[in-house]
Amino acid sequence: MAPAPQSPRELAHDVLLRGRDPQLIPTRLLDQQLSQSALSPSQRGQVTDLVHGVIRRQPTLDLILKQYIRRPLPQVEIGALVWLRLAAWELLFSAAPAYAVLNETAEAVKRQGHPQWTGFLNGVLRSLTRDLTDRQVFHPATNALPTHSGNFQLLNSHPFPDPVTDPLGYFRDAFSFPEWLVARWIRRVEWPALQQLGFWFNTPPRPTLRVNTLLTNRDEFLAQLRQAGVAAEPGQHPDAIRLINSGRITGLPGFEEGWFAVQDESAMEAATRLAPQPGERILDLCAAPGGKTLHLAALMQNRGQIIAADSDERRLKQVAGSATRLRASIITCEPIPADTSRLPKGPFDAVLLDVPCSNTGVLGKRPEVRWRLTPHDLVELPQIQTRLLKAALKVVRPGGRILYSTCSIEPEENSQLIQGALSRHRQLRLVEERQHWPGLPVDGGYQALLQVAPAGT
Repeated sequence: MAPAPQSPRELAHDVLLRGRDPQLIPTRLLDQQLSQSALSPSQRGQVTDLVHGVIRRQPTLDLILKQYIRRPLPQVEIGALVWLRLAAWELLFSAAPAYAVLNETAEAVKRQGHPQWTGFLNGVLRSLTRDLTDRQVFHPATNALPTHSGNFQLLNSHPFPDPVTDPLGYFRDAFSFPEWLVARWIRRVEWPALQQLGFWFNTPPRPTLRVNTLLTNRDEFLAQLRQAGVAAEPGQHPDAIRLINSGRITGLPGFEEGWFAVQDESAMEAATRLAPQPGERILDLCAAPGGKTLHLAALMQNRGQIIAADSDERRLKQVAGSATRLRASIITCEPIPADTSRLPKGPFDAVLLDVPCSNTGVLGKRPEVRWRLTPHDLVELPQIQTRLLKAALKVVRPGGRILYSTCSIEPEENSQLIQGALSRHRQLRLVEERQHWPGLPVDGGYQALLQVAPAGT
């Protein structure tokens, strides 16, 4: 048995190796490991960058690495291959000096009981360092590796397809996305928008906080953060604060006091667009893990009633825990069956319907999703979403509102689904809709505000 991980690199290696099990989600495994770790905040950040980076860019890393390995990659011992991917990611995408990456990788491998791998790893990684140049360009090429902020690092080798004659192949290999998903996007958007998408999803996201206006306001909370030495700035949404650097959220000032929740600005717009009023009765039909539910309570000034419903009772407990922390006393959690055969008793003034979706608008935050999503999901998910919208219609009062929301950028889950619903349900009217494109300047998502016809019309 290998020794317990000691360094950030060893912990990252352990997570990636164990995360190959299809029954496990590597990012959840990472969270579990970090919750039990004594690593410093900077070391925790390093582990997260390594794990997320390798998950995002594994096909690109493998494409580059196989140039220096005489046998097919599947024949390389998996533990050694994971070490190569980690070190290659650092050499290609981080600011770590090459000598430090090579030396510390070798030491970690020895500590983990595999000194026989060090010569092989060292030879491959030295070949990779010779392939690197110090030249940056701002356009794709067969030897241009997209790194960050629109920059491309030039390599001495030419591992990628020609972006002029095979743009799909270049994007697939250089940015690391499944071909079927790239084929969908490339039919809908021009190259500049597609390239922007690739950079956004491959850049570690900056955490965004939503100020809990039940207990404080943005100016006061910003002052508390700055006093604690936390670099932050206002976001576009009036309740949003963007952190300049990532870190341990639970260690921020005001966490225990309930002054904030973690939430992207595109997600904040869902509750804002529904415009819940104090005293109303609101149903959040797919509430877990509760970010939008808690925002509803703040917008309602903790007056009225919110029923937070979900079929996942374990995650519904998170909603209750967060409601306690943020002092949102008007929220009642109610489990429902997945087939929505039993719903909370209506009528409701409004329903927030944040449906299960493909998550293609948040692939930067959820790096494993791009590899788990399948074309069949985009057939099955709209059926589930349509059923949930039909369920919401059963419990909203005449004249009431439904806010349909996804974190997807796929038309089948968004505008096409809503147009189909409008054609089938004549009592529905589209008040407004908004498609967020990832990176402008927040995550991707979609919201449609629907109104039910008043009684007698």
